[in-house]
Amino acid sequence: MKKNFWEGYIAPDRVFGNLYFVGTYPASTHVIETEEGLIVIDPGYPEALDTVLENMRAIGLDPMKTRIILCSHGHYDHAGAVKALRDMTGAKTYIGRSDLDMVEKGIRTWAEELGTEYNEAFTPDVLLDDGDHVQLGRTDILCLSTPGHTEGTLSFFFDVTDGEKTYRAGMHGGVGCNTLYGSYIKANGLEGMREKFLAGLERLKNERVEIFLGNHVHNNDTAGKLARVAAGDKNAFVTPNEWVPFLEGRKAHLLSIIASEEREAETVRTITEEKLVMIVRGVPADQMIPLAEAMYRGGVRVMECTYDASGKTPDEETAAIIGRLAKHFEGRMMIGAGTVIKESQVELTAKHGGRFIVSPDTNVAVIRRTKQLGLASLPGALTPSEATTAHNAGADFVKLFPITTMGAAYLKAVRAPLSHIKFLAVGGVCLENIPQFLAAGAAGFGMGVNDADKKAIAEGRFDLIEEKCRALVKAAKA
Repeated sequence: MKKNFWEGYIAPDRVFGNLYFVGTYPASTHVIETEEGLIVIDPGYPEALDTVLENMRAIGLDPMKTRIILCSHGHYDHAGAVKALRDMTGAKTYIGRSDLDMVEKGIRTWAEELGTEYNEAFTPDVLLDDGDHVQLGRTDILCLSTPGHTEGTLSFFFDVTDGEKTYRAGMHGGVGCNTLYGSYIKANGLEGMREKFLAGLERLKNERVEIFLGNHVHNNDTAGKLARVAAGDKNAFVTPNEWVPFLEGRKAHLLSIIASEEREAETVRTITEEKLVMIVRGVPADQMIPLAEAMYRGGVRVMECTYDASGKTPDEETAAIIGRLAKHFEGRMMIGAGTVIKESQVELTAKHGGRFIVSPDTNVAVIRRTKQLGLASLPGALTPSEATTAHNAGADFVKLFPITTMGAAYLKAVRAPLSHIKFLAVGGVCLENIPQFLAAGAAGFGMGVNDADKKAIAEGRFDLIEEKCRALVKAAKA
């Protein structure tokens, strides 16, 4: 279990009138006070329930008066505490019909990704459909189906009052795009969720929302607004102009993910087709463009510029070179980073326009960060276990490295049970042994500029580099 992932105290307070915030930084919890008892929206993590209960008591709300527990969706950080709160108070539980398997059977609860297990299963009293209403006292909550984050995500709209003024409150039940990445959709058979999510955003623009509630505190700056409430501004949450821009922002975020994944897929296709990744290491910055131009004339379309593991060349300097190369060769040659052993290097590469990440090792954190930022992942591995770990973490290719210490027969043996993994042969590959590795099933190669090449570069003999690259490209595509 990740250490105390549910923690993050935030002082409870009144949002407006009969509406309160009593949750934590990682998971928002709201309470509506009615004449007939309390409605709790998303009680949060089970580990944080004690904090939520103390928050309720601190602002004069008796948790035992909870009559309805309403869930925006079935993920662990929103519905995990429902069972315990229901058992304590006897409240009725409500959730979207399509999320029943999540809370009843523990399917796709996101608990595993958080490093824990879902062990708080419960059977809801009421399954909600699009357009249903949840009522208690004079409070009437409109529930609209807005799938995407989960299949059963609901968004809520209701009036709140201080006795003098009444405002319309609204909350989108799940705007996180962590479940809308292509890899997650494919792994869980959720095709069509992106389209439903975007349709839901457009639909909700028609709802009048004067008090915008965050499903998480960062959605609407809950903490900042609560601080203003504590300072005496009782209308801090009355923001009628925030709702539509928020929805538009979430749409733009998902579209950026889709564009990034399309760009990543193009990178993978290019590496698959070209087969040769040309590695450049230790070449002076002022010679990089002339060298790369020679490589391009020789047919190279994928170039790896390596970070300096010794630390003599700062990472920022290498990233800047990657950026200059990426800009210079935009649309002609794909530039990526090599010897990437830290997540910060992945981030620098993405910032400067790099398209792929090559590592000497299998570092799951680096692989995952690479995929999050929309770059192709080419981690290094030598054993079947390392290769499988890299593939399962999301690697697009696995760099079998150093391959010549094992030989082509080793590649063939590893591929026998792992034919679903695309292996690149790297480390000692040369013009003479390329045919052997192709015959063994190599999907491609990584080959570097050696000492002889550096002499040619120093002498300005880029024609020799062009000639060598032309021969390597031809052999790799044989």
